[in-house]
Amino acid sequence: MRVSPITVLVGHAGVGKTNVSLGLALTEAAAGREVTLADLDVVNPYFRSSDYRELLAGAGIRLIAPVLAGTTLDTPSLTGELDAAITQVVADSERRRLILDVGGDDDGATTVGRWSAPLREAQAAGKAQVLYAVSAFRALTTKPEDAASMLPGIEDHAHLRADGILNTSNLGDETTPEHVERGIAFATRVAELCGLPLVATIAPAVAGYEGGDVEQMPRYVRLPWD
Repeated sequence: MRVSPITVLVGHAGVGKTNVSLGLALTEAAAGREVTLADLDVVNPYFRSSDYRELLAGAGIRLIAPVLAGTTLDTPSLTGELDAAITQVVADSERRRLILDVGGDDDGATTVGRWSAPLREAQAAGKAQVLYAVSAFRALTTKPEDAASMLPGIEDHAHLRADGILNTSNLGDETTPEHVERGIAFATRVAELCGLPLVATIAPAVAGYEGGDVEQMPRYVRLPWD
């Protein structure tokens, strides 16, 4: 999977955005890049990037997390850290990486709208990508049409347009080759409905799976359903 200097992960709650964000951050850091991970998830208090401060710090990854002292969803306090991080990555896109773990659904996407202007500029310059993460195994979006129908609301709340679909369909350690194939078919159809490319499929390593174009999910953290 090609990692853009700035990667923004949006999608439904529970599709694995946080796990992928952590994995991408750790992988890029291991490759010698200066990585910042911004936790913009103010919706789900149970599985967020900011819960892994020690892990990230040990890998030399800078964490930007919201300070939620009685604020509403629309006004998370990140001071000026994220503004500065976007500017720094755009200026030094070879050496730096910024990953934004955005909250689930359209409500969660509202948070990133605060930085939509500089992010759109970075998109236009080819230095940022917005990926819509989807999973065939999310209970409330089991049909591709359900997943595709939610993207416009997420885009409107984020004031950003998605560049591609990221397939995160898996069942953790219980994932079988059949699950992987089902996820690919699901995400391919979502991509068709949205008029976007399927950028990558990320799944755990599955014994006996011979399919192509599937990248092993970085197993640095345990998935919520493990």
